[in-house]
Amino acid sequence: MSTPEELLDQLENKGYFIWDNFLESHTTKAISESWNEKIQNAELKKAGIGRADNYQVDAGERGDFIFWISKENTDEFVKTYLEKIEALITDLNRSFFLGIRDYECHFALYPVGTRYARHVDRHRSGSSRIVSFVFYLHENWHTEDGGHLCIYENDELVEKILPAASRLVVFLSEKEHEVLTTNRSRASITGWMLNK
Repeated sequence: MSTPEELLDQLENKGYFIWDNFLESHTTKAISESWNEKIQNAELKKAGIGRADNYQVDAGERGDFIFWISKENTDEFVKTYLEKIEALITDLNRSFFLGIRDYECHFALYPVGTRYARHVDRHRSGSSRIVSFVFYLHENWHTEDGGHLCIYENDELVEKILPAASRLVVFLSEKEHEVLTTNRSRASITGWMLNK
């Protein structure tokens, strides 16, 4: 298991890192149960791509449904997760002077048979997104379940990441990445650290 210092070194050298057991398993399970309640209550909306005039919903490119998380109005388990993200932001700013001032995140659900095509999180028209992060919620995820996060460098696949429960993946928002087609319902918290 990597130390926090080693993870920061990986971000500097590779532009991403994988932090297993970011939260204790009982906390991850409680977040997952809270998330399932939102699914049951149909509090999700279909995610789109692009910004402003270029915004569109294209299920072929992006198949997830989302629910934005309010930092001020959420349960204690999600707050525990957000507090750890805020501590990570402090470490990133201290180590790399990234100027991160805020962050945003949402629950993301990929139904069976959906994916997110290759893309970057920094919009062409300009973006305050500096660092992206994804935290996975489902236990007992297997390779055949699909839904891997793939990270690319110079058009070459450099990492294929299994969406295992309690795993946090952090990467520079300029990195090209994709979510492969999932063979079972896939849930996560996806977010961005912002320099605004």
